[in-house]
Amino acid sequence: MNAILNEKLEELKVILKRLTYVPVAMLPKKRVSLPDLTIDLWVAQRQLPMLLRADAIIAPTGPDLKMVFGVSKMIRDMGADAVQYEANLVAPLGAGDAFVGTGARFRYKYTALAVIFDDNKRTSQATISQALACSMRKLRESGAKSVIVPDITENLIAQPNWITPEQRAQTAKITARLLVDAILASGSNVKKVKIWVTDPANTVYYVEELNRLKKQQHAVAV
Repeated sequence: MNAILNEKLEELKVILKRLTYVPVAMLPKKRVSLPDLTIDLWVAQRQLPMLLRADAIIAPTGPDLKMVFGVSKMIRDMGADAVQYEANLVAPLGAGDAFVGTGARFRYKYTALAVIFDDNKRTSQATISQALACSMRKLRESGAKSVIVPDITENLIAQPNWITPEQRAQTAKITARLLVDAILASGSNVKKVKIWVTDPANTVYYVEELNRLKKQQHAVAV
């Protein structure tokens, strides 16, 4: 009797393990916890991970608020174009400004369109930081406490079909530094930020930046 019972218990353990198993690839790659902010790093190519949930997501745009390329296009598609229709009614906005509209059902409640380019498709560290901070502030005012910030490398590449792998890598490295610094510059507007890297090749640069951030915070604490 005991042997049969033990066998059944082992079967139940196997079933429970299968039901609760979450592949490592579906979990955040890294987490950095600061006094007023937690940053998670998620990696998933071309689509938002099923376990990646937040109150809002930020999409990079120009003054016309058109979500036609790169990660902006992916975000627009996830929301079935709803936020694009809303944005068309308020465009154009100036560089560094942001618009908050509807989100994607069951994924996030709000979409913030951050204007990181000017009318000539130029950008800068100051503009990106200002647009991200504006997005965070408006999202906080809407009630968002967690935000997905996607890697915007593709959106910053002017001619993606002509750029070399070396230039792409350099752009990704610079973008990682810009985004992490911009997130910090946003202050305590949002308590949790989840960076979403859509190209696994760029992961290493975000890991480097988060490690740098962790070392800086440790040095300040000491």
